[in-house]
Amino acid sequence: MSKFLRALLITAAATGVVAVLLNALDLDGASDADAGAAPFGGMDPDDLSEEDVDTLMNELASQLNL
Repeated sequence: MSKFLRALLITAAATGVVAVLLNALDLDGASDADAGAAPFGGMDPDDLSEEDVDTLMNELASQLNL
C-alpha cells in the first residue's frame, strides 16, 4: 500500500509541476498577437496563385516520391 501512496504522491507532484510550467508559458498569449496574421508563415491559402499551387503540389509529390 505504501508503494501505491508513494506513486500517487509522485504523480500528483509531477502534475502540479507541469500545471505550473504550462501556466507560465502563456500559450494563449501568442495567438492573440498573431490574430491578424495569415496561417502557415504568411501564406494565405485563399490568395495563392495557380502557379504557386502547382509548385507546392510538385514539391509535395517529390517529397512523397510520387
